[in-house]
Amino acid sequence: MIEVPAPGAARSFWLQEALAADPGRPTPPLEGHVSAEVCIVGAGFAGLWTAFRLTERAPGLRIALLDQDIVGGGASGRNGGIVSGSWHDLAALMALFGETEGMRYARVQAEGVAELGRVAASLGIDCWFHHEGILGVRTGAWQEAGLDDAGSLETVGGEAKVLDAAGARAYADSPRFLDATFNPDCGIVQPARLARGLRRVLLERGVHIFERTPMTGLDRERPAIVRTPHGAVRAEHVVLTTGAWAADLAPFRRSFGVISDYVVATEQMPGRLAEIGWTSQVALADRREWLYYLRPTDDGRIVIGGGAGSAVYGGRGGSRAAIGKRRYARVAARGLLDMFPQLEGIGFTHAWGGPIDQTVTFVPFYRTLEPGNVHAGLGFSGHGMVQTFIGGQILASTVLGIDDEWTSLAVNRPEAAKTPPEPLRFPLVKAAAVALERGDAREEAGRSRGPLYELVGNAPIRYRERVVRRSGQ
Repeated sequence: MIEVPAPGAARSFWLQEALAADPGRPTPPLEGHVSAEVCIVGAGFAGLWTAFRLTERAPGLRIALLDQDIVGGGASGRNGGIVSGSWHDLAALMALFGETEGMRYARVQAEGVAELGRVAASLGIDCWFHHEGILGVRTGAWQEAGLDDAGSLETVGGEAKVLDAAGARAYADSPRFLDATFNPDCGIVQPARLARGLRRVLLERGVHIFERTPMTGLDRERPAIVRTPHGAVRAEHVVLTTGAWAADLAPFRRSFGVISDYVVATEQMPGRLAEIGWTSQVALADRREWLYYLRPTDDGRIVIGGGAGSAVYGGRGGSRAAIGKRRYARVAARGLLDMFPQLEGIGFTHAWGGPIDQTVTFVPFYRTLEPGNVHAGLGFSGHGMVQTFIGGQILASTVLGIDDEWTSLAVNRPEAAKTPPEPLRFPLVKAAAVALERGDAREEAGRSRGPLYELVGNAPIRYRERVVRRSGQ
């Protein structure tokens, strides 16, 4: 059995490393009552980028930013740090938004990869950003070859490459690689360093950040009042960017399902990376139904996530079901060793989990609640690094009442469909997760996936396809 640390409620490797490099100046919890022009609830990337864009476009605006934990404690410090667009999903985006607008949104995301790196560099944020692309590999004959990715990129004049086994193994020498596609519109980042760097910039710009300050109530009136355990914020506008935790809020209880994902980090082993020929900063992802995603780090580790996960009941994003199961962390670790058996015997020093706010359509949504001054950007569905970067622009323009290139993006609209309510949603999502994991395992073992696992595992995709077709009509 592979030994990995118990995820528990542990901080991710990313956040531990970022805090050791720079803990930042303290931002105590809110005590008392304050006024602001904008109160942002949730200091993950969607909230951070919204605050950043507001300080850029409306200097001097009084902004309060609240988070129940610390900046980087949620999804912004728990993801895999892969900055990817949506070329792989172009057909669905065009079906959902129309050919022109679907292509436009895909282009904006692709451009956002490089732009995110440029912005971080201009702000002096050392977040280990590298824009070297991603290799989508096929590690079993049963996996799809991924030619749609290459076709989507070629359609827009991109530089996709279709590689044979030797071409794939030139990036990283796995005996499992059969072939691959290379997508240059992807990067990697140390996400917690980026989040903590944005925190520093916002503090320098006069944003009031209150960490360890959960929202306990929201009075939707003009002005709105955000209530906390020991105070309140009175604000002209409220922006809700709490990710999976928003499932606890009445307006969003059927906006998305919450699933858990797990990530592990190896010990530092730069020499072993060189042994397998992984000397670039190209990310990898395989083509299982519940894929593995992995990337190197600047300090000589490999970080890998995926392969399995589970459902989370309701909005319990901080529960043990969302962040604390060692079995799923072992699945991620085993995925690395299956892909690179040469690494057998390496140690895994960190393991963590986190919740994902997964919408039916796999794209985020934006909604303004009555009486018109409470705005939400949610449902980033596991691809938030770029989509929150764009979402910050959308939400900033919405708060400022500006119709522009950002608010006109087709994604700036409410959910296309609702999920089933609890208690029905949890067993349905859990059944699909189990079916995907077990179906992949059967295929890896050379057996048929089985009609039951095929039917149950593909149910969310089939439902999505129906919603996408209906929305595009």
